[in-house]
Amino acid sequence: MDIYKEFVLKHSIDINAPPEKLWDFFRNIEKNYKTWHPKDHILFEWTKGNPLEVGPTIYSEQKMGSELAKLKGACTEIIPNRKITFKFDFPTSFMCPKIEWLIEPKGKNSIFTAVTYYKFGRLFLKLSKDKADYILETSNKHMQEEGENLKNILERI
Repeated sequence: MDIYKEFVLKHSIDINAPPEKLWDFFRNIEKNYKTWHPKDHILFEWTKGNPLEVGPTIYSEQKMGSELAKLKGACTEIIPNRKITFKFDFPTSFMCPKIEWLIEPKGKNSIFTAVTYYKFGRLFLKLSKDKADYILETSNKHMQEEGENLKNILERI
């Protein structure tokens, strides 16, 4: 029996913009971060290295429900105009090892998909099911809002 149970949250949205426009938004994420989710996003910094390359480190702060999440990690996979993957440092990596932003061309549009990976220990799920449910519900809501906000921002420009 596995010690952990994995959860994958995924949210997709059709955006009337080519992949290059989404990519440019993420290339300028330090400037765009607060605009992307004004209610929850506080700060995003590339702390070492160049944006949208494999290897640079990041630091971000955002609210997740009533809690402040301070996230450190690294950009671990880049496919220009298609995919950005971040892996988080400990202790975040203990429950949320990585996130992905996927961009899929669809005619003149793009499908943006945010994917968040969680893993919870079976003991945690047994003793703190309400906390696990809260984390998953809050993350899912946040991802949906990010998708809708990104759509609104890029279709306005």
